[in-house]
Amino acid sequence: VRLGYRVRTAPFGYKNDKVETAHGRRIILTPNPAESLFVLKMFELRIQGSLSDEEIVEKINKLGFSSRRLLKRNPKDRSQILGESGGKKLNVKQFQSYIKNTLYAGVSYEKWTQGGAIKCKFDGLVSIETFNKANRGKIVIAEENGEVAVYTDKPEVRQVKNPDYPYKKCVLCPQCKKPLYGSASRGKLGKRYPAYH
Repeated sequence: VRLGYRVRTAPFGYKNDKVETAHGRRIILTPNPAESLFVLKMFELRIQGSLSDEEIVEKINKLGFSSRRLLKRNPKDRSQILGESGGKKLNVKQFQSYIKNTLYAGVSYEKWTQGGAIKCKFDGLVSIETFNKANRGKIVIAEENGEVAVYTDKPEVRQVKNPDYPYKKCVLCPQCKKPLYGSASRGKLGKRYPAYH
């Protein structure tokens, strides 16, 4: 994974392909023709910005979306099929997890990469620019000098200064050594009481 290859089941929209590389026979992700169309449509509709997430999900389901079907087998006799899972319609929570998945932009960002982002050895379904537009600043992939980094918050949001709390995130707590935050709690009479915590 740290070399930019894949080691597990392919996410929706992709399929695993084994290729010969300088590192030996490795697995890369390639677009799955039946599934990748839905992923591309999700990003396209999200970028347009004219539809809510619920409306996008409804539209994708009308196009015939169905989650990947998996067979459940008997652990003692693998030839015996016990049942089937998957084949479900898209819901809002699943849609949002697809949009946030950096693999669709060709960037691996998970615990195996030790908290860093790695450019994969395969192309993403969408460009980094498209990914950033669809996520609207909640997750941002930045590319500089061939290196990639993933930011999970808007930098502008972190730098907003509130004049009511000038020492917010600047002064450390003397006991736990964490930065102080500022907020105003509402009392019984509806009055707000600003304080650091």
